[in-house]
Amino acid sequence: MAEYRAELRKLAGQVMEVMDENLGLPKSYIKNAFNSGGEEAFFGTKVSHYPPCPKPEMVNGLRAHTDAGGVIMLFQDDVVGGLEVLKDGEWFDVQPMRNSIVINTGDQVEVLSNGRYKSAWHRVQAKPDGNRRSIASFYNPSMKATIAPAPQLVENGGVGVEAFGYPEFVFGDYMSVYAEQKFDPKEPRFQAVRAM
Repeated sequence: MAEYRAELRKLAGQVMEVMDENLGLPKSYIKNAFNSGGEEAFFGTKVSHYPPCPKPEMVNGLRAHTDAGGVIMLFQDDVVGGLEVLKDGEWFDVQPMRNSIVINTGDQVEVLSNGRYKSAWHRVQAKPDGNRRSIASFYNPSMKATIAPAPQLVENGGVGVEAFGYPEFVFGDYMSVYAEQKFDPKEPRFQAVRAM
């Protein structure tokens, strides 16, 4: 597991560098933002098990939510599905694929990119057959990191911080709000952290 986590942490760094390039930001901009505040970014891993459910229509599974952090890498079960993403108001299955990593962006990447990257709404549906297992690894800002849209992505007189509602905030404060509003729309989270 230690070896796996080390490789996933490297992959997260590579993904952030590609996002920097796509956004026209200096190399390591996102990584440096996550490491601000005098602490190193947080990298954690969570293993989940979803047992078979005889009546999946009566269960919510893991409710729809966006992830609070930065870059999420999911090694999902390669046989039993259940992960779904919301796109244009419709839920789509994320088909299990052998030896693949599903990459998701969290709320902090949405803020840093000034809305150019969105944190994806997703959920896990209960399934009647088979045990589903997943390993999710999260590369998140340090709790003391200050998060705000990259200045290069805030256009004068155009789409800016106030238009999207992305305030500058400390990630630890955002996590306090998120803990209470995880399954609620994300826009009020940004408004709540602005008021702190």
